[in-house]
Amino acid sequence: MSDINTPGWEGLEAQAAEPLPHLATDQAEEDKTVARAFATDEGRALMEWLEATYLAQPSWAPGYDHSYGYFREGQNTLVREIKSRIERAKL
Repeated sequence: MSDINTPGWEGLEAQAAEPLPHLATDQAEEDKTVARAFATDEGRALMEWLEATYLAQPSWAPGYDHSYGYFREGQNTLVREIKSRIERAKL
């Protein structure tokens, strides 16, 4: 079996392996676990609180230290990651 690390022309002409479909990966199982946790009444209430507390607030304002904005964007990214995993689990 040749790949791009095979010496000579065979390496140049090698085809990339097909990626695993999303449903066949460990990530898909993790996504489903997150989706199940947030599918409950308590999970939906928690997501509403996370969105209101983090996503609906400004990440930075003039006069604040720049590091505060980086910190806040990290919080926002975590909430967005959870929402993304929930959406991917629906596929």
